[in-house]
Amino acid sequence: MPWEIDSRLAPFVLIAEVERGDRFVRALFARKHGGSPPEFGHHLIAFHARADGAYMPAAYLHLWTQGTIGLVGGGCTDGHVLRAMSNAERAAIDASGGLLLQMLGFCFARFEEGLEAFFGHCGDARAKDVDLRAGFRETRVPFLLVRPNGALGPGRTEELLRQAEAIGRF
Repeated sequence: MPWEIDSRLAPFVLIAEVERGDRFVRALFARKHGGSPPEFGHHLIAFHARADGAYMPAAYLHLWTQGTIGLVGGGCTDGHVLRAMSNAERAAIDASGGLLLQMLGFCFARFEEGLEAFFGHCGDARAKDVDLRAGFRETRVPFLLVRPNGALGPGRTEELLRQAEAIGRF
């Protein structure tokens, strides 16, 4: 699936997978989720390119693949970094649908091949709204969302849902 960052963000936002990206977002993750980020899986970070040339982690998303499913979680944005941006940069982010929406597009494009579906664990109403706009849909399991990567029959969807449900919170 082809993907490009919203052109309004391209001059000042860089989204990348970062090996051991947990090291870049520990403080952010602790503030938002009350713990440490996972040390495994894929770490996706949206960096803000500051005027001085430094790149600051502005948002984070974690992906863990299990068989043919991708488990997306841990999404968070750093309000400190956002507040340090210019008014024009913040307006461009808002107009683009937000950093997490952009990161989900990156995630889907980069990791869709070989996966039948992505699952998201979401307990936050604002994050859920973003997830639904990105193509996730609700399931029979509270807080568990699914985004199939192709046509899946109801039986296969249920089988994958049970697999994601058995993993628990991710």
